[in-house]
Amino acid sequence: MKISTKLIVFFCGVVALFVMLALALLTQTRTVSDGYDALLARQVRQAEAARVIQVNFKKQVQEWKDILLRGHTPDDLGKYTRQFHDEESEVRSGAAALATAVQDAEARELLDQFLAAHKTMSEKYQAAYDAYVAGGFDFKAADRMVRGQDRAPTNLFDQVVARLNDQVVASVTAQERAVRAARNLALGLTGGLLAGLGLVGFLTVRTILQRLGRLKAVSDRLARADLEGLSVDISGPDEIGQFGESMKGVHAAIEELSRLARAAGQA
Repeated sequence: MKISTKLIVFFCGVVALFVMLALALLTQTRTVSDGYDALLARQVRQAEAARVIQVNFKKQVQEWKDILLRGHTPDDLGKYTRQFHDEESEVRSGAAALATAVQDAEARELLDQFLAAHKTMSEKYQAAYDAYVAGGFDFKAADRMVRGQDRAPTNLFDQVVARLNDQVVASVTAQERAVRAARNLALGLTGGLLAGLGLVGFLTVRTILQRLGRLKAVSDRLARADLEGLSVDISGPDEIGQFGESMKGVHAAIEELSRLARAAGQA
């Protein structure tokens, strides 16, 4: 193979390898990006939705306290009762939607338990509300009827939030490991390709230089007509090999001229 062909092949190989490396890096980047997109689209949003429901539930409990403390006038009673039921509806619809969306069986079970506990609490709140209105706004009696009823659903939903948050942390950790693995793979591929290309280039250049060195040594001896023990053995299918073949012809011609000169001198 000619040197020019070797150089073209080497250059094309370098380009092809770096194209393959770029495609591999793009694939790794897309995989990592898809992983983060899935994390944001599902687990992070579910954890955020759980925190919103948690806040709404606390607001619902606070609205009940406002009914008891400030609901002795018709306007305030209507206002806080409406706000209480609005928060109640938000909590139930949000928890039901979250229970449908989550894939973790334990989190779904906790949400189902919360919905059942929340329903029981709402029924008792309604009974206490009726007693509060019928009893002339006796908030102490109504408060005794529901005292501690929010503790069970609160604890259940706190567990839901904690579990979903733990899943987010675990998923983020897994994604970080995936990013590190992708980075190490990219560095390994890059380093391996560069080392391989460097080795191939070094061996190719060294071989060419060694053959050129032998060719120069032969040329120098031919220039001095130093033919004793001279062997022109620089073969090969490239330009150096062709030049070596030419040197063999020069070597033979000089030997013939020397022979003729010696013969003429003897005559």
